[in-house]
Amino acid sequence: MTPFATRYLSVLLASSAIFAAPAFAQNTAATETAAADDMVDANEIVVTAQRREQKLQDVPLSVSALGNETIERAGISNVGNIGNYVPNIQVNQTVGNNFGPLITIRGIAPSADTSLARDQPVGIYVDGVPVAKSTGAAFDLVDLERVEVLRGPQGTLYGKNTIGGAVNLVTRKPTGEFGGEASAGFGSFGLGTQRVSLNLPAIGDSDSGFGSLKTKIAVSARQYDGYYKNFALDNRFGSEDRWAGRGDILWERGDFSVGYAYDITDSKGTPSILAISANPNAVPALAALINPNIVTGRPKGISAQSALDSDFHVEGHAINAAWDVSDSLTLKSISAWRSMSTHSASDFDGTPSDILRIILDNEYRQFTQEVQVIGEAGDFNYTLGGFYMNDEYSVYNPRWNVQLGRNFFDLSERGAESYSIAGYGQLTWSPSALDNKLDVAVGLRWTKDHKDTRELLVANAAYAANPAAAGSGVFVRTATGAPVTRSGLPAAQARPGVVGGLGADDLIPVQAEKSWKEFTPDLSITYAIDPDINIYGRVATGFKSGGYNDTAATNAAFFAPYDPEKLLSFELGTKASLFDRKLSFTAAVYHSIYKDFQAGVFVPAQITTNIINAGKALFTGFEIEGQLRPVDNLVLNFGYGYLDARYKEFVLPTGVDVASTYKIPFAPKNNYLIGATHTAPLGFADLETSLNYSWRGSQWSTITADPLPKRKAYGVLDGRIALKSIMIGDKEELEFALWGKNLTDEEYWVSSINLSIVAVRQWAEPRSFGGEVKLKF
Repeated sequence: MTPFATRYLSVLLASSAIFAAPAFAQNTAATETAAADDMVDANEIVVTAQRREQKLQDVPLSVSALGNETIERAGISNVGNIGNYVPNIQVNQTVGNNFGPLITIRGIAPSADTSLARDQPVGIYVDGVPVAKSTGAAFDLVDLERVEVLRGPQGTLYGKNTIGGAVNLVTRKPTGEFGGEASAGFGSFGLGTQRVSLNLPAIGDSDSGFGSLKTKIAVSARQYDGYYKNFALDNRFGSEDRWAGRGDILWERGDFSVGYAYDITDSKGTPSILAISANPNAVPALAALINPNIVTGRPKGISAQSALDSDFHVEGHAINAAWDVSDSLTLKSISAWRSMSTHSASDFDGTPSDILRIILDNEYRQFTQEVQVIGEAGDFNYTLGGFYMNDEYSVYNPRWNVQLGRNFFDLSERGAESYSIAGYGQLTWSPSALDNKLDVAVGLRWTKDHKDTRELLVANAAYAANPAAAGSGVFVRTATGAPVTRSGLPAAQARPGVVGGLGADDLIPVQAEKSWKEFTPDLSITYAIDPDINIYGRVATGFKSGGYNDTAATNAAFFAPYDPEKLLSFELGTKASLFDRKLSFTAAVYHSIYKDFQAGVFVPAQITTNIINAGKALFTGFEIEGQLRPVDNLVLNFGYGYLDARYKEFVLPTGVDVASTYKIPFAPKNNYLIGATHTAPLGFADLETSLNYSWRGSQWSTITADPLPKRKAYGVLDGRIALKSIMIGDKEELEFALWGKNLTDEEYWVSSINLSIVAVRQWAEPRSFGGEVKLKF
């Protein structure tokens, strides 16, 4: 695309949204179309944030709901795309890859890295099934109906690892009527997309005989060449060839239903760009290799000879059964199996030299079973449930540090097996004497976690110097510290890279296990001032699981488990629809007390972290979001979040309290979004124009006040023009769309890290454009 064409499309997309409103405001007789219907107020949106269907207006917590039309306009297909459309949430990228989204809500961020031993503070759920690990969570759901973002701890109904909140991904269910849609798209830097969703006619009748069987099939594919060039390998960073599929079968007979769903995502690509921003320690022996490759602005490319692979594969099976025993009692069961595997071969030094490179292979399996009893009795509604999860993982992770072509690599092999059991209940009282205007809800959950963790680490250089030294690795040792080998041969031959030796497989991993138990209660009170305005107060708790640091650098560090972290949150909020529902908004103010938080202390020499329970932090803030309809067919959406996050106590293992100098990462003080969607009826079609601008303030990337990986403030403007509802038959309709991402060509980075030898940045992509054609039938 030529520079002239690029500038022209940017101006066209931006100016069309600005000028479309007054130009088409004269069409006041036209009815609002699906675009406006998608941004309905809280009285009309139905969510399952509390494990039962409720109007968003009635849910006593801060929830954002993105409907199907918003999802399509924003191009959302997985959790990695939602950060620009919801306040007080951001989705960061794991350094070096694009398949491990790190979700932060209200400043509660993942600790340190995405090691599979670390549990995340924000839960991800697909149709009620938890996705326990963020690694591999960038899977494509193909056919999303809506996304629900729950802010604040969800410790009662959702359980552990939701101290920051939860993200519910809800897919479309089979309709039983023939129909579907197909789309194909194109975009800058070799982007191609294809998507097909098909509903088949129902077989049978749900009220008689065998019952009815409804089926839906959806597939999608994405091809992307990437923008940033890798001059060393003559290819591009961030390329991807991905396909995904989902199949749903729903059997219904009377008041009983069983649904089965299968989803799969397979992606093969190259790692994200990691460009050197500084040489922190200026090691003289490496300066000639590093300094010529330092870039301070967004580069067009770099040379990284070991940036080879970034692949992941995810599969899931789920069985949802429901029995409406009566009008006031429903029994539910959710059984699910999920698996994930990833392979990364990444270059962390941003040079054509062999300074820092890693291989990271993850394998993960999980099984979950949940049962629920949902009912009502007089003025009371209740939800009772039981939950069980069993999961296991294994990791192979060799690392080459300043080898310059040699093969004496460090090796980390780790894994764990764990289980979790829980029982929970929530009781809501809505006194009919007050016309059901008042809701008082109390909830409680009991959880037991058990983790059995193992680790094998060989720090090659230290092992070569003295295998018995504490820093030589993590493995079974004798009383004098010497490695115990399986073969009985001398320890020296177990060093990785030694020709003729048995290698690290001759060493024995260390192993440890422990259990933790937690109670997480909550209380909420909601009062409906009138059908369109309510206020609520909420006190909620949550916890994130304890565990063992499976990337510890010494035996002593491994055998020192970290305990669960806990959060107590106080929240006041309101939800309102005013002026004949032309203005709808939700607002909340909150204060959270974060105790025994798990802090990741980075160890550059090992490219790993140590986890400690450091003390206490306070998070105070508020958020507001809503929609305004000043005229027919025009919807303005807005959102703002404020956060004051600070440590109250942060005690290092040395006993020093660094609360006044350490920083809470990924917690910008301000963030906001503003957007507009205008629909102009043209007779034969509707012209829909939309813009969305999202901005967030500067933020620290580490707990120490390190300016090198600190992220600057940035804002991103996206736009879309679509010609919709072009009828080409009785039910068939076409849609043509043009879109632009990062229209102002903002230069910013999505992750960064200081590795001591080098500091690197993972740059976001520049301005891009594309188009799509869609057929609905």
